[in-house]
Amino acid sequence: MICTMLYQLTDGATIEEMKAAGFDKHFAVNGMDLYPTDPNGVPFTVQYFAAVGDPVANLSENMAAEEKARATYENLINLATDPEVIKPLQFLRQREIIHFTRFKELYDEYKRKGYDKK
Repeated sequence: MICTMLYQLTDGATIEEMKAAGFDKHFAVNGMDLYPTDPNGVPFTVQYFAAVGDPVANLSENMAAEEKARATYENLINLATDPEVIKPLQFLRQREIIHFTRFKELYDEYKRKGYDKK
């Protein structure tokens, strides 16, 4: 969704505008195509999703990922000035909160049932 937002914000931008926005390095490698990276240029990878075959450990990992995503959206909201950008970021942040809550409910149930001791 963030890539879609960036696409919409840069659609029709000139090379000069891309340079002024700090997208010149991205443009040099990818042109106007989007390629998901962090702000440092590190590409997204599935390695971010860790799974070890233990439901309690996996849910802990999921909850941490949701909290990190929530914090990132909050940082983006704080950086943004356009209400049309802020509104979907607020939706995405709320979605992460709901995901965390659901994972936490299952985590608590699995702990109660002793899945972490098997």
